Amino acid sequence: MPADRILAERPRRALEWREVEDGRCVLLRPKFGQGRFSRWLSARVTDPHYRIRLDAVGTFVWKACDGHTPVAQIAERLRDRFGPSVEPVEERLALFVGQMTRSRCLRLTPPDTGS
Repeated sequence: MPADRILAERPRRALEWREVEDGRCVLLRPKFGQGRFSRWLSARVTDPHYRIRLDAVGTFVWKACDGHTPVAQIAERLRDRFGPSVEPVEERLALFVGQMTRSRCLRLTPPDTGS
């Protein structure tokens, strides 16, 4: 998806997650998927999740992905919070959101729908 088109999308978190002591997020990605066999297998292992640890910027973006806030607005909030260290913010954010969407960590909601 082109970067300019992704800016109008509204990302929504698709994984369970935890906030650790330092305020950063850890995403819990299932190791075995979501099917019946996967749930059965997950119940029999010690830790059924991969843990994806986000840095401060990734955590800020993850928390903003509520399904209502457009990517362009998240970019502005990033710029306000982190300043020039995140520039070029729109390009970097579009890459991050695109990667997280392809890996099924986020889902995108088009701007013209209400869900």
